[in-house]
Amino acid sequence: MKVAPPHPQEEARLAALDTLEILDTLPEAGFDELTRLASQLCGTPIALVSLVDHYRQWFKSRIGLDTPETPREMAFCAHAILGEQLFVVEDAHSDERFHDNPLVTGGPRMRFYAGIPIKGASGLNMGTLCVIDHQPRHLTPDQQHALGILGHQVEAQLQLRLRVRELERREEQLRSQRDTLANVQRQKDELLHKVMRDFRAPLSGILTNAAFTLYRPHLPEEVLRATRDIRDAADSLHRTVSNLLDASGDEESLPLNATPFDVHLLLSEVARDFQQRLVSAPRRFTQAVKLVEPLVTADRELLRRTLVNLLDNAFQFTALGSSRVTLEATNPEPGLLELRVRDEGPAISPAARAHLFDAHLPDAHTPGSGRAEGGNRLALAFCRRAIQAHGGWLWVEDNHPKGVAFCIRLPVRPHGPLFSGS
Repeated sequence: MKVAPPHPQEEARLAALDTLEILDTLPEAGFDELTRLASQLCGTPIALVSLVDHYRQWFKSRIGLDTPETPREMAFCAHAILGEQLFVVEDAHSDERFHDNPLVTGGPRMRFYAGIPIKGASGLNMGTLCVIDHQPRHLTPDQQHALGILGHQVEAQLQLRLRVRELERREEQLRSQRDTLANVQRQKDELLHKVMRDFRAPLSGILTNAAFTLYRPHLPEEVLRATRDIRDAADSLHRTVSNLLDASGDEESLPLNATPFDVHLLLSEVARDFQQRLVSAPRRFTQAVKLVEPLVTADRELLRRTLVNLLDNAFQFTALGSSRVTLEATNPEPGLLELRVRDEGPAISPAARAHLFDAHLPDAHTPGSGRAEGGNRLALAFCRRAIQAHGGWLWVEDNHPKGVAFCIRLPVRPHGPLFSGS
């Protein structure tokens, strides 16, 4: 028996075979269909996809043979991979290289062999697609041509399998990266929420002391002015902290504590607090309240904070002493409450309105609006969550002749499991 010498580029060939990650894998239909077709076209009882490893030939696919591998020194395929053309042994008994080969003298009693080399991505031969018979025979030119075509298809299956493995590996890497980023973001969010919660107590103390100071008699005007500035700054920061905690929470609705209350009283309270801000900033503020159904069942605090945020938005984007802010309330139809905050500030383009209530900051390709940046973006995101939690709607439209109007519409007496206090 003549043992085939190593391939001229054996180390590179074996390295390329390892990169396929195919040895000792389970059968796959794509390869089995090709070996079955090779057996039928060539009229042989045995057909194999053989991969020549260090010390063995291993069969990725086999038809008519039970053993999954044989030693390399016995392998006809070890000879076939040394060339580039179809390797044929028509009668092994009369071939001095194979007549005493254990695969010839014993099972599977090979007499005929034809193998076409199959290449990997490196261009080196990985193994063969071969057909085997127990009787001497020869292949017709058409059968030889067909075997070559099927060999190319085996190569295509190898490349497809390799690409699929690469895609799976990249997906796993991306999944791992996403998990890592999500974990980092979660830790950042937890830290941010802890810091924001820690801010609430001192801010509440500042607001309480500022309010106490403003009610003291006979204070110099400069002290009153400075105290109002402190109160307004602390109040703005307190709203930003609350909006951040609520707007950046999970996607579920905000928890509601719904109770019946008179909208007139809520609007009076919101208007009074807003007018206090106008003492040192002479914008014009008006109200237009025309309610047929003033009694509403809702979360009063969430609705109050929503109106305060929308009025704050109007306050920030209207010019001093030359622009009007209007708070309106109507019942457009029975069972519905509509609230509008109008101002004469900068307009908002239709493209920017689509992202106006998003909590996250826009990327470079997202149309932006100066009226929805930083803390103001969090405020608007909170407003949307608060109104949606009530089963209502929040949108923005033009305020003619100039400015914008933020519009709220919600049911007067909502029903459902979210309204625990109703």
